[in-house]
Amino acid sequence: MPRVPIASEDERKFIVDGIQSNFRNDGRNCRSYRPLLLATDVINTANGSCLLKLGGTIVMVGITFEFSRTSQDKPNEGRIEATVDG
Repeated sequence: MPRVPIASEDERKFIVDGIQSNFRNDGRNCRSYRPLLLATDVINTANGSCLLKLGGTIVMVGITFEFSRTSQDKPNEGRIEATVDG
């Protein structure tokens, strides 16, 4: 199967020139990071949660647990459920 190039020659030249000039197209230099914010315990109804902001991207995660008794005939077995809301 032939390889499909990820970037055109012009795109590659733009990237390489930017690295050599220590410049990104958003104005930062190559060693500058986007502003980062990480906070934990941001959802008071969750057992664990965090908020991440990186540049214009925002991600919030909350985890809740519910403990229940296992059945008497299977004391070494349990159940885990995962739900993702978007």
